[in-house]
Amino acid sequence: MTDPGANDDEFDVVAAFGGVARGERVAVYIPNKDRNGDPVDQKPWIDEVVRLLAAMGGATVMPPVTGAWLNPETKRLVIEEPVIVYSYVDPDAFVGQHRALAEFARRLGRETNQGAVAMEYGGTFFTVEDFD
Repeated sequence: MTDPGANDDEFDVVAAFGGVARGERVAVYIPNKDRNGDPVDQKPWIDEVVRLLAAMGGATVMPPVTGAWLNPETKRLVIEEPVIVYSYVDPDAFVGQHRALAEFARRLGRETNQGAVAMEYGGTFFTVEDFD
């Protein structure tokens, strides 16, 4: 049995499932290594960003994934296992709290000696590289 209108360009998947749309995805990648490949204690950073995202509606912590990037200064390949913390937030809640999240990202970059802090919002992946 197919849903009426399932092939319709106007198909509302949220309504079809009886769900509630939760807004835009915001994600912060918490590194386990610094720009030189030295270890970083992720736990306090994960705990803090969970609190920040929960204030916007909730947070989910993914198990570590494997990632790699080339340090442009040393030309050294850094292979790491970041933890991704994400949430689907109401855009108004995000705008109202984005300054706290931006300061968190800058502090994470400074205090853990990062080359960049990876983030996502609304389908856009970006890096924070100015930690001042």
